[in-house]
Amino acid sequence: MAAKVDGVDPASAESWQLDHPEEDQTKKILLRNVADLTVAGIRRLCSVYGTVVDAFKTNTPGLAFVEFSNETEAALAVRQLNMKLGFNYNADLAMPRETLPNVTIVSSNGEESRTLLTDENWEQASIKRRFNMGFSLPLVINFPAQQSLATSGNYRAVEGDLRRTDPELFFRIYKVQELFETPKTLEYDPTEMQERVDVLKKAYPNEQNQFDGKCFTYRGLNEQERDRFDISYCVVCKGYGFSHCKDCGTSYCSVTHQRQHSEKHKSICLLYGSTELIADKDVREMVASETAPIHVLTRDALPAKLQVFITAILTPDRIYVRSAEAAANEEYVQTLGEFASAGINATAVLNTRQPAEGDIYLALYEPLGVYGRVLVADVGPDMSKCVFIDHGMVTYVSNDALLLIDDPKLMYRKVLVYKVCLTDITDEQGDREKAVQYLISLKNRPLRMNYRLEANNIVDVKLQTPEGESVNEAINKLIKILPINNIRNESYVMYKDLSQSEPAVGENKQIMILNRTTILLDSRVTWIAMEDLPYLKNLQAMLECYGKKVTEFQQSYLPREGEMCLVQCLKRWYRGVCYETAGDGKPAIFLCDFGSMMLVDLTNIRKLPTQLATKMVRTHDGTVAHLENAKLEGITLDAMFLDIYLPENEPVAVDISQSTTMKGLPGVQEKETNTILSIHELDNFLKSRNMNL
Repeated sequence: MAAKVDGVDPASAESWQLDHPEEDQTKKILLRNVADLTVAGIRRLCSVYGTVVDAFKTNTPGLAFVEFSNETEAALAVRQLNMKLGFNYNADLAMPRETLPNVTIVSSNGEESRTLLTDENWEQASIKRRFNMGFSLPLVINFPAQQSLATSGNYRAVEGDLRRTDPELFFRIYKVQELFETPKTLEYDPTEMQERVDVLKKAYPNEQNQFDGKCFTYRGLNEQERDRFDISYCVVCKGYGFSHCKDCGTSYCSVTHQRQHSEKHKSICLLYGSTELIADKDVREMVASETAPIHVLTRDALPAKLQVFITAILTPDRIYVRSAEAAANEEYVQTLGEFASAGINATAVLNTRQPAEGDIYLALYEPLGVYGRVLVADVGPDMSKCVFIDHGMVTYVSNDALLLIDDPKLMYRKVLVYKVCLTDITDEQGDREKAVQYLISLKNRPLRMNYRLEANNIVDVKLQTPEGESVNEAINKLIKILPINNIRNESYVMYKDLSQSEPAVGENKQIMILNRTTILLDSRVTWIAMEDLPYLKNLQAMLECYGKKVTEFQQSYLPREGEMCLVQCLKRWYRGVCYETAGDGKPAIFLCDFGSMMLVDLTNIRKLPTQLATKMVRTHDGTVAHLENAKLEGITLDAMFLDIYLPENEPVAVDISQSTTMKGLPGVQEKETNTILSIHELDNFLKSRNMNL
């Protein structure tokens, strides 16, 4: 490099960069409007942001380069210098000159020539290029409601057959107050109470103020006050009760009697409907007087500590297990074999009747390829939601695939799987898929299980591997994504290396349009398949959770061009791609999951962890078929037209196809695949319009 005279390098910026092709240009920044500063002044100006390795001015007036010891210091200097009030340094990272575009110059005779951009017109060209990209805000998606297969409401109805066939609640986890410690306040239904009072008055016309001589009466109350009482009788003393169990209806007149009857009450709730197994004669007769069904599902109580196998995973904290003891394992295998044999010659339910909620049938269990017993939780016109009783998997089964079980003993065979709730599992929206994969890897291994029983639900479960590793702790470590508070971390993901899903080609597909900013330019829209919306919703929840961790970080992050980053917009967090940096401290960021281009302040950009950066992109660009011809025919694409025929944020029926074109010079051409969207509503409108013409 030539010698400097009074801090001014006689070489131009171009020659300086050509002399340093191997060096990392992101460690150097470009300053403008520093004609009044000497090199020493520039060094002092920049030294507060890091170690200045080199600084010099170029032949271009007011232009200077500063080199720092690392890219973190360079990024910090760019941000801080651009935020200085009263100055216009327009700092930017010094990128290689060859990345700048050429300018096309048309002479007076019509000939075109290309020349390299100079520093003076670089900013103007950059602004034009950036604002030609169709900037827009990301769509706030109205995600459709999802009905998860793993929630408690899917396993037990409040009333009806499903409750009777599932008295022990093995197919749900729910939290309740301890009925045996604290009485509950009753919620009164005035109509129902009045009917019960009227029945009581008719049955005992001479004892309206006292029943069986017991102490709980409503003597001295007026008619309105009496109507507030739900007339029920204590199972211990036959006096008026004031608290009852919501599951079996057992009532008590006092806390003392409630505690006295706690053990028998547990038996009633546990074996509601199975009166033969209740030892106490009075209790058995009382339960038998209720409308309890004869046939119910039963299961054995588990010991406090035991070895178990995982049979199914609903969520990272709710799984199905079965005992790994030798006798239980042998019985389990035998049970599966009998159901598999029964399904071979079984007849379809639809041959005799329609499936009913709470019924037990046989259906093909896909993972094993054999028939298994299912409990119908919700009946649909074509598909029914079922739980495979002996496996724990919840899925939809075609109604015509449900088979009858002729043998009642086989139908109500003892259940050998247990739904458990793991304790202290994080509720963070992190990498939950890894936790599920980890649990799947443990399926064939015996695990030590400790638990607590609450209202006949197995809760606060702790699992341990044979090597002594805590499964609960391992799940939490996999789910949680630790914040990157040191931007010198070298791990990053480039957008070009990110995997993207292929659009599902076919007719009558359901999509949602996320962005139509480019519709006027080249008839393109950004869209996502409706079936991929749950994936996007889960991804956004993960980004929001991680964004809360890093939102308070003072140190911003300037990503490389093409690098994935975390971006905050309108108080929401998104995945972005740095499309182009600029000297105003607001790089152009492409929100890859929403198809939006934005100018984002550096204070709203954070480094994106690899776990979130590598998530697949499931949004696509698509050209709307027949739209170009429609524009040529005079159709105006105003807001009303777009809202009717190309609506955002709602399901759209389309036919999806692809076309391939060759791009490039002869001999070096590459294939370019374009997705074509034939939107049903738009096509119907254009056809009817052509017919009218």
